[in-house]
Amino acid sequence: MAIERYSGENNFETQIREYLKQGQKKLYIDLAGTRQAIKLIAQEKTRDFMQTMDKGLDKAERVYLRNLIIESMYQSFCYGYGIGKAEGTVNDKKYFSKNQKST
Repeated sequence: MAIERYSGENNFETQIREYLKQGQKKLYIDLAGTRQAIKLIAQEKTRDFMQTMDKGLDKAERVYLRNLIIESMYQSFCYGYGIGKAEGTVNDKKYFSKNQKST
């Protein structure tokens, strides 16, 4: 019985990884407007950070922070896409946490 459970989890993880790749491909190929919007939001968030913290950042620090925000938003998009596809496939909601893969 434990083998079946492990096998099912492994299949689920493989499926999620495939959906994540599909989300990334969709973002980079089909959704140029979404990518541009994410970049604009990241630029605004960098500016907001500097104002809120009352801290100036040099150009390299601004670029680093902006790229960190952009990559985080890209990753969030891909996970949302992947989880949405998984939920649609099984017609059930998926919940993820550090200790539990799905319910």
